[in-house]
Amino acid sequence: MKVFITCGTHFSYPTEIRRYYATSIDADQYAAGLVNLLRSEIGGSTLPPVSPAQWRDGLIKAQRQRLETCGTPTENMSESDLATEAEFEVWIEEAEIEGLSNRAISDRELASILAALRLYQRNDCPVDLRDIATNGDTHIILSADEIDALCERINTGDQRATCPNVVVALEGGLVSGVVADQPIRLLVVDYDVEGASDDDVSLVPQDDHVPVEAIVSQWSGDGPRIDPEWIAALDAAIAEQPED
Repeated sequence: MKVFITCGTHFSYPTEIRRYYATSIDADQYAAGLVNLLRSEIGGSTLPPVSPAQWRDGLIKAQRQRLETCGTPTENMSESDLATEAEFEVWIEEAEIEGLSNRAISDRELASILAALRLYQRNDCPVDLRDIATNGDTHIILSADEIDALCERINTGDQRATCPNVVVALEGGLVSGVVADQPIRLLVVDYDVEGASDDDVSLVPQDDHVPVEAIVSQWSGDGPRIDPEWIAALDAAIAEQPED
């Protein structure tokens, strides 16, 4: 299944925004929303909102205005250089995913998928759709029982197959290692900024007050190690512990 991932970065925040959509139209709409927030923040009334069809041009104009306000000429800059120097960017990625993520579809689309599955279950798969159902004979067509199970998983929003399990090991109060059952991106936020250079410090958003200075880096220890079998064994060991 192809999904569209709208991504964004902001000069005041270390965290990359990523939102998943089933259609390019929805991804463009969210991208336009991000760009319009940036345009309002940078130029106010001089940078009015842009439509989803024009968000890329609107982004470039906002990047140019931020740099020119700081006295940086932009005439000969490429789009990648503009993004780097302005310290903010919005872009859309495409990806093929296996399985179904309810983050990638709307409620209306979800209802249509469930109805189509039930129709398929009642009437068997039409000959002209078998190539789609088997992905060109790559898979075996789902049985009625398998469709029941799939509909149940979709209805309950069961994401256990896609939700990563992460184990953080401590020794003496310090992180000694990280293990996950699937690939993850792990960031470390260190609020001790004494002696750090300005280039190493970011403003980290907080839930209940203004952003706080911190050093944000990607975990660079031994890992994260991907070991689903070890985590499954750990889960089993925890389940066997007697209840208090």
